[in-house]
Amino acid sequence: MQLRKVVSVVKGKQVNGEELLKEGEYYVMNGGTEPSGYLNEYNTPANTISISEGGNSCGYVQYNIKPFWSGGHCYSLLQKDDGINYQYLYHFLKYMERDIMALRIGSGLPNVQKKDLERFEIRVLPIEQQNRVAEILEEVSAKCDLEKRILQRWQYQKSFLLSNLFI
Repeated sequence: MQLRKVVSVVKGKQVNGEELLKEGEYYVMNGGTEPSGYLNEYNTPANTISISEGGNSCGYVQYNIKPFWSGGHCYSLLQKDDGINYQYLYHFLKYMERDIMALRIGSGLPNVQKKDLERFEIRVLPIEQQNRVAEILEEVSAKCDLEKRILQRWQYQKSFLLSNLFI
């Protein structure tokens, strides 16, 4: 099934560079894997899948748990079909990220065309299976996030101890 059957692919709105803040209430996603800056308003709701449209990371798939500003080099996927579990769709697209990145065209400023993204083939399981897959992958993701936080704390502790050891 093509992606456009289950979501609307919406291109974000470009923000003038002078408007971007170093700190703000909402992050701005563009063509990268990290926010371009911040604004005090948003144009995309929380719990939205986004895909980078342009730049070296075009095709990067991200799940945004907070409201954000979708910039001119960012696609947001807005669910339009209740027959698909949105979390399942995110994990499927993340798994297929290399194939999405392979849709890029151009070399100077590569980009993924909206029409190609809309035609991207997705595998849709029966809804009960989607729900189970999404549930398992969400649990694994939560465990990974917890382990990353623990690792960061251990690294901080190690740095602290080393700095005190060699004073």
